[in-house]
Formats: sequence, C-alpha cells, structure tokens
Amino acid sequence: MEKLGKKLMILSVAPHSYNEDNKPVSYEPYVREINLWSELFDEVDIYTIIEPFNPKLNHKFAAFKDSNIKLVNLLTFDASKGLINKIGLILSLPLVTIQFAIALRKYDVVNIRNSGFFSAILGLLTRLFSKRTITKWAGSYMPYDGENFITKVDRKIINLYHKKHKVLVYDKVYKNHFVNFIPALMSNSEIKAAKKLSEQKITLNNHLEIVAIGRLYWAKNFELIFEALDILNKDKTLNFSWYFNMIGDGDLREKLEQMANNFQLNDNVAFKGALPFKKAQFLLAKSHILIMPGEKEGWPKPIAEAWAHNSYPLAANKGNIPDIITSKDKGIAFNPSKEDLAKAIKNAYNYLIENENANFTIHAKEYSLENFQKKLIEIIKEIK
Repeated sequence: MEKLGKKLMILSVAPHSYNEDNKPVSYEPYVREINLWSELFDEVDIYTIIEPFNPKLNHKFAAFKDSNIKLVNLLTFDASKGLINKIGLILSLPLVTIQFAIALRKYDVVNIRNSGFFSAILGLLTRLFSKRTITKWAGSYMPYDGENFITKVDRKIINLYHKKHKVLVYDKVYKNHFVNFIPALMSNSEIKAAKKLSEQKITLNNHLEIVAIGRLYWAKNFELIFEALDILNKDKTLNFSWYFNMIGDGDLREKLEQMANNFQLNDNVAFKGALPFKKAQFLLAKSHILIMPGEKEGWPKPIAEAWAHNSYPLAANKGNIPDIITSKDKGIAFNPSKEDLAKAIKNAYNYLIENENANFTIHAKEYSLENFQKKLIEIIKEIK
C-alpha cells in the first residue's frame, strides 16, 4: 500500500481505551474506518479522552489492526461526567490549544472527526498554520433547530476556505473545499458473505420479517415504529402477518417495551438488546425490511447494512435520505408519521411480492471499504 505521509494526527471524541492486552480499542465501525487511514501513514496518533477499559463493552469495541496507532490523552475533562467536569472542560481549553499548537508541527496530515470545542480550536489552528487537513463532519451538515452554540461556531470555521483543507460531508454542499463523502461499511468479501447469508431468508408467503437497529434514545424516533405497528395490528384488511425484532439498547428501551405492551404487540415483537455485529447480521439477513425512522441521522448506516443483507430499507424522508434512496428499487423514503410508515410497510410488502428476485446487495457495493480507501487516497493527494 502506498504511503501518503509519515505521521497522521486524528482528533476524535469517540470512546477510546486500552484493553487488557494494552491494545488501543474503540467503537467497532469507527475502528474499521481508522484501519484504512492507518495503512496510508507510518504513524497514527489519535488525540482523544482515554477512558478506563470496561470489559462489559467488549461486544461494542474492537482493537485497531495495525501497531502504528497510538492514543494521546487530551489535557482536558470528559464533560459527559457531570457539572465539575463541564467546568473543567471550559477551563482546560487554553491548555488544549497549547497542546494542539505544539503537536501540529509533527504531522503531515490532520484528520478532524467531530464537531465541538476541540474541533473548533484545531480547525482554526490548522488554518493559521496552513496544515493539510481533512475534516469529517459527523452527522448532517445542515443547521437544525436546537443545535448548540459551539456547533454553529464550528460550522463557520469549516466554511473558511483554504486550499489545504477538505471537508467531508454526508449532504450535498456546493462549496469548493467540501466533498460529498459516504463512510465505509464492509469489505467486498464481507458484502459477498452477507449476500450468501441472506439466502436463508424465508420467502414472504404472507409473512413479513421486520427489523430496526440502533441505540435506543430520543433522536432515533423508534417510538414511531410501534405506533405504525399498532395501526397494522388493528387493520382488518391486512393480508400478511408480521414479526418485528428491535436490536439495540438505551434509555428508551423501557418506554418502547411499555408501548409494545399497551398496543398488545408483545406476541409479534422481540427486544434483542445490543448485539455484536456478527449476531445482528443473522437478524438482518432473515429480515425482509429494515425501518430507520430517525429524523436527525448523520450517515444512515443501517440502510447500507440492509442492502448488504438483501433487505429492503424504509427510512424517514429527512436529512440526506432523499440523496440515498433515489428510486423504489433502493427502498422507500416515508414522511415520518405513523400513518405514512404503516402505509410504507404495506407498500414494501407489495413491492417485495412483485419483485421476489430483487437484489439489493448491488447498492451496498458502492460503500465498500475498498471504495472508501480509493476515494480517500484521491482526496489526500488533492491537498498536497
């Protein structure tokens, strides 16, 4: 693999730890992407808040592939751990600024991965020092109601044009230094294996297997699924039965379980909790449709995962969904109301009946790890 530089600096607020074997670990989908970056540089330093390793989260974490990755602790506090830490974060910002300013001299390329205080500081410094930088804007780039002040500031910073800067966004933003760029998903061989796994999918035969996957919290809007299923449950004209698997865990789980109980859906609903991806794959592969009802999604990864496992995605018609589900053979983009979702589920069933040999896996290949790295190399070379 061609090396594009000696040292890469990454700023990331994703959870990072050293495991029992003293190997750096983090959230598994994120690790997959960083592994691609690490192949292009001799050394990779990830600036983050290093947390104590929690063995209970083993199913969510993975070790980085290459030994050239090192974690560097930011001189700050984790604001998610209470008021004192929030105050500590504010007071530590001058220290972080100094830490970044001193560190920048060592690196050929900088990758900024999250919006917030740290990215705003580093974004300004990389422009002041004319440092080659690729910023990955996490989530939709477009402003939204209720967004915090620092996100607005950070957006203004990345809008500042510099020939040595590129900004990767999920949305289509027409600026000289912005690139519409979709994250990596699976390797070509994994997509092929997922397609093979999907061959075990039962034929519809008047029964629809449904799945949703994600962290159970307010922004994902999973309540909408149960409201739509309640409509289906009361629909006397419905010509198929259904079963729904909810994959994920979080603060919303108790509320969703209560909704399933109140709507008398318990015989047709299973809460699977958080699962390692390999276990979630089996449920994805056996499902005919996947529902993603969130209105505030960044890159809607479950859609590509559904395609890989030859399942048909239904997603709320918000954010960048209209740019992804561009035709009926790719899925259904529905207005996020319970009535429209119930209608979309019925339409999906009819579409699958009419197109029993449909192959959705072909859409996933665009998001392979190999394609991601190829595009990444082109972008890094552009900012030389």
